[in-house]
Amino acid sequence: MIKGDYDYLRGLAEVNECAEHGTPLEVARHPDEAQYVIRCGHGEYPDNIRHIPSYTQEYKQGKLGTGPVADNVKKALQRRSDPPGKDPGAFHIEGVPGRDLATGEMLSKEKMYALVNYARKYELDPMRGHGCLMYGDPYITIDGYLYHANKSGKPYTLSSHPLTPDEKKDYMIDPADHAWLALVTFPGTDTSFSGIGIVTQGEMLARSTRKPDQLRSPVVASHPWQLGQKRAEWQALRRAFPIGETKDKEEA
Repeated sequence: MIKGDYDYLRGLAEVNECAEHGTPLEVARHPDEAQYVIRCGHGEYPDNIRHIPSYTQEYKQGKLGTGPVADNVKKALQRRSDPPGKDPGAFHIEGVPGRDLATGEMLSKEKMYALVNYARKYELDPMRGHGCLMYGDPYITIDGYLYHANKSGKPYTLSSHPLTPDEKKDYMIDPADHAWLALVTFPGTDTSFSGIGIVTQGEMLARSTRKPDQLRSPVVASHPWQLGQKRAEWQALRRAFPIGETKDKEEA
């Protein structure tokens, strides 16, 4: 059962679905406990949910709509690419992130082509954001691992949930940090792979180096659980469906 305050749970319900039933989520008052919980379309209170990847496609097609959730999704996706026209001198390849994911540095034409070749080397689609640079090193995104996992043809389930206070103690995670646990399981086998995603309070409160009066990442500060869930699922997918030799870096 996933509990919390109304706004937090509403945010989860907007971009996730029930991992077991694949049904939409809603926020409800638990009948026996005086608190808000996540409830699925089957009327159950799931422990595990999964992210709905359609937001990226809707954003690219201009169908994301408006509202607080849509605005935050747009901001997050815009930070992962270099929109045409933002810098007249920038070299652009449709769908390929034009900046270093960690430093924000604009990528040169040579680096862009190197990134495209890197993704293609592992049979990924660079035009769909399957690769990026992070601190100058090539990096496979969660979209890339999802694509790779689905392309493998192996049936699997991906589920995740925010760590409970007791689980945080077990993993020695600070109570103020946001942490998620993701699990990739293969039906009919005893094989599973887990991943933990953590967003520290320091990340949420970090200030911009260029504008100290502003947060370094307003999206992370307002919706840290989204990044925590994404990191956990990325790590679980990377372990379950490894690709070549990639460095163990968390997605920012």
